[in-house]
Amino acid sequence: MEPNFHQDFPAESRDILPVPYLEHVAEPLSLRPGRQLFVDDWLIAETDCERIFHQPVPYTGNPVLKPETELELDRGQCPVAVPFNDGVWYDPADRLYKIFYHAGWFHGTAYAVSRDGIRWERPNLGIAGNSNQLIPPRPSYERDGGLVWLDQHTENPAERWKMFLYFRHETGEGGELYTSADGIHWDFRTMTGPCGDNSSFYYDPFLRRWIFSIRNFMGNNGRARAWLARRDFIAPPWTQEEPVNWARADSLDPFEQETGMEPQLYDLNATPYESLMLGIFAIFHGPENNICERLGVPKRNDLHFAFSRDGYHWSRPADRTPALACTRREGDWDRGYLHAAGGLCLVFRDKLRFYYGGWSGKSALVPGEKGNSSRVAFAMYAGGATGFAELRRDGFASMHTDSAGTVTTRLLFLPGRFLRINAALRELRAELLDRNGTVIPGYSRMECLPFSGDSCNAELHWADRTELPAGEYRIRFHLTHGDLYSFWGSDHRDGRSGGYLAAGSGDYASDRDI
Repeated sequence: MEPNFHQDFPAESRDILPVPYLEHVAEPLSLRPGRQLFVDDWLIAETDCERIFHQPVPYTGNPVLKPETELELDRGQCPVAVPFNDGVWYDPADRLYKIFYHAGWFHGTAYAVSRDGIRWERPNLGIAGNSNQLIPPRPSYERDGGLVWLDQHTENPAERWKMFLYFRHETGEGGELYTSADGIHWDFRTMTGPCGDNSSFYYDPFLRRWIFSIRNFMGNNGRARAWLARRDFIAPPWTQEEPVNWARADSLDPFEQETGMEPQLYDLNATPYESLMLGIFAIFHGPENNICERLGVPKRNDLHFAFSRDGYHWSRPADRTPALACTRREGDWDRGYLHAAGGLCLVFRDKLRFYYGGWSGKSALVPGEKGNSSRVAFAMYAGGATGFAELRRDGFASMHTDSAGTVTTRLLFLPGRFLRINAALRELRAELLDRNGTVIPGYSRMECLPFSGDSCNAELHWADRTELPAGEYRIRFHLTHGDLYSFWGSDHRDGRSGGYLAAGSGDYASDRDI
């Protein structure tokens, strides 16, 4: 589906932004390879089941990375070891998890590796003294936000890794783009066009475009996002006029009486997951900087899932329960200011791992005291550490029934010969229907061998038919007591989907399930 790359809405509006592909669905659906997720109604013609959205569960051992080195500890003023947004990736080339992170507030970009994603080692890189710092320091330059991307689609090995960094310095501020062959030795390539701090980027393999998520402001909506798509990551700086209004908070994002602020969109990062683009909206609830400086507390950012099937418009759950919320409790490592890591999540066996940064506000500075390590060093930016949370694979949403129910898909072309499901049910059967709603011979409900149990990758077939028919059909799933998370077609008996794996997986040799 080709999106209309323009959001035509008043800057002052807080209306829910339209998602055109959900309003006008053309059948038959031509599905991309990958698991088909029930995060919206695009796949569904009719159902009497309930869609339930699920939240990741934070790891009990969080944080897994916290300030330890001299650079990170920052003399106790603003200790930071956190993706901001930077990135966490699995690199199949050397079978390591790699984290790129903000070390010490506004100080530098650092790098660590892990074999399990929990215990991290900081190698001495010899780039900036005896440290794990990646970019040599420059006089007066202070880094702000950044993002790192592992590009497994490039034909140029020297550009396998890509990075955006935002710097403030004595003559101004702005974004810079870098490339690297190994993720350690980086070459500066070009300045970006105009953008704000906490801008970022990602790759959309469906559009085959690099998407720059650019911080901007929309009237009373405050912080929001502009969108820019480019075929090439390295290109001349964009102009002020090229990015278009894209995304913002809306009327469903909750208002917090304590801060008295309308919510704003602080960050928007995305990644390809299976057959769609997964997004994380960082919704800002305040307080504003001057208040946080005076009180010595971090800002409040909560992280919310969003989903896109055209690469531009985002579907968000009507229930705005955050996927990950800052605790707002004094003393907690994730008290406030949550940031999703670039790449968003990794596939770890039957789970998804979401790495994120949180801030505690713990500092040697007292509330309101200005530190001397950076121009904006207050306790509000202190105590940055890294943790992760886990969610069932495909587990963003499920079609649920407490008794019995059905889910009937729209007419579709499903790639693959074998039908696979991700489900936890007392029983599930399926039948295939033709364009007229008639059961296709050999694919009836009663001929379907029932599935029972809990599996993220199970085969569903019929007594005399192990393979799916060619052509178009509807699938009617009959559910008994439980949840159906996804379905897909596979040409392999092990259930490989052909879909994307976000920031990678130790169980695969590439960024796709192939």
